[in-house]
Amino acid sequence: MALREGAPETPRTRARPGQEAPSPLAGSLYQQIKLARIWFPLAIIGVVLVHQLFIVPLGGARWQFWAQLLFYSLLGPAATFLTLDWIAAEVRRRERAQAELRSLYDELRRSHALLSAIQRVTEQFAAATDLDTVLSVAGEGITAATGARGTAILLGRRGFRVTHTHGLEPEEARDAALRNDLLLRRGEPLGPEAQGRPEAVLSAALYWGGKLEGSLHSYFDAPPTPEQRESFRILASEFSAVAEAARSRTRDLLTLFEADRSIRAEGNLERLLETLLTQTMRRADARAGGVYLADEDGLLQLRASHGALAPAQPGALRLGEGFVGRAAAEAEPRVAHHLGATERVGPVLARAGSALSLPLRTEEELLGCVVLAHPDPEHFHEANLPFLNLLAGQVSLAVRNARAYLQSEELAIAEERARIAREIHDGVAQSLAFSALKLDLVGRMLAQPGGAGLEKAAAELEATKKTIREAIREVRRSIFALRPIDLERHGFVETIRRYVDDYAQQNDIRVQLTVQGLPKLTAKSEAVLFRIFQEAMNNVAKHARARHVAVTVGKTCDACGFIEVTDDGQGFDPTLVSDRVTSAGGLGLKQMRERVQARGGAFELTSSPGQGTRVYASVPE
Repeated sequence: MALREGAPETPRTRARPGQEAPSPLAGSLYQQIKLARIWFPLAIIGVVLVHQLFIVPLGGARWQFWAQLLFYSLLGPAATFLTLDWIAAEVRRRERAQAELRSLYDELRRSHALLSAIQRVTEQFAAATDLDTVLSVAGEGITAATGARGTAILLGRRGFRVTHTHGLEPEEARDAALRNDLLLRRGEPLGPEAQGRPEAVLSAALYWGGKLEGSLHSYFDAPPTPEQRESFRILASEFSAVAEAARSRTRDLLTLFEADRSIRAEGNLERLLETLLTQTMRRADARAGGVYLADEDGLLQLRASHGALAPAQPGALRLGEGFVGRAAAEAEPRVAHHLGATERVGPVLARAGSALSLPLRTEEELLGCVVLAHPDPEHFHEANLPFLNLLAGQVSLAVRNARAYLQSEELAIAEERARIAREIHDGVAQSLAFSALKLDLVGRMLAQPGGAGLEKAAAELEATKKTIREAIREVRRSIFALRPIDLERHGFVETIRRYVDDYAQQNDIRVQLTVQGLPKLTAKSEAVLFRIFQEAMNNVAKHARARHVAVTVGKTCDACGFIEVTDDGQGFDPTLVSDRVTSAGGLGLKQMRERVQARGGAFELTSSPGQGTRVYASVPE
């Protein structure tokens, strides 16, 4: 009902079919009676005058007697009858108008109550933050707004279905499940031929993204009225839109969570790009995709790909070449429909009808771009670009972290080489030089006449042999410490077990390994823990003079993985050696602590002269 702004209109009563229309002269009944009180006596006076002046004189005395008798005996009742009949007609007309107004008011009140109920449910929909809350609001709100006995919501197919019911008996819930299964098979709601009481059940199909995903069913004690049907239709449509939005938000959050977890867990850039590309393609429902990274020459190299590609085409593209090259050069998200042959350059777009590009860049430089493709020429939509661009930011972060990690590894390798050179120069090289001098001395002693220096030469030769043996042991320790460790191949605990077995044989030290369980750690966290363990064991072999070492691997109460190395050696004062490099290619205690703390973990070292040493490190999962 539309209302115009301005002065209020006088309410009008609309005649319904079969109902007498109100008189156009009809006004207030009170006003009409006041008017009748004036003209009705005048009319009677006029009639009496006409009778007395014109009708009575027409005859004799007998005529005058009967004329007077008949006139006055009929005039009063006739006037009374006509007056009351007129009043009755007006009252009847007013009563009908009032009844219609009451009916319209009741209808308006019901409509207002219905709209208020729908508004309350839609407000609750708007406040819902997740799909579970939306389902709960829909079950309770639709039941209350439509006056139904109960409501069932079913999402997904058999074997992977979310069901929410409100106010239904078990057999009605089973009936709703049957209706949903039939709906998913037939693609349309059940007709009257369904079992049970179909006339008292309203059903609606739920379409998300153009796909049939489930159904909504409300059960009534009696056949629903048109108002109930309309309110059910409105709320079912509203629920479908809100639930789809909630599911989309949940899916986006899960995708971001998976991307973040992948970045934390995977250290290999190629595998990480494959994982992030797969997640992005799944979110955009793409058939093919690729990650191009710019090299030092400005070429776009295809580093990860998935989908139906044409392998005969080259993987490297120049900036500005085809859709991919132009998208990377513009550094802005783009959607292209109906790709032409000149745009389908590269293996990713070989069979593409539409494509989507997401730039990968930092504030300073272009890293590359992510390209998604689909055979449908109008598959991608710009509405999805903000979230997909956010995912591309995760890919950029992964590339930037990988490059920073590679640079840090290269720097660490350079530092390791410098440390190894210092260790060899300060250790093995000096021992060998000292041994060479000793051997020269032995030669001169043996050259003395009469064998005078023979006894001293033998003693010096024995000392030289001892020095050389120590140098050999040092070289072997260095080689053992520098050998490659394949954590990914054997796993963290098995690699430690293999290392302990080889270590015991190499250094003639008894080692006891205890495994108390370990949480699932990322590859980087495992590498940090193993590096600390390896360095602690190297220190034991080189400095501790221990006979027994206890190694414990386990999980802390706050779900952190830890490793502990305890020896019964000579110990030391930690304050005197905190920054010293402790073995070939090794770490000082300060560097050990920094590596653990960089992963959000804790590092402890306990030692004192003559009391052995304990090294403890823990990192979160």
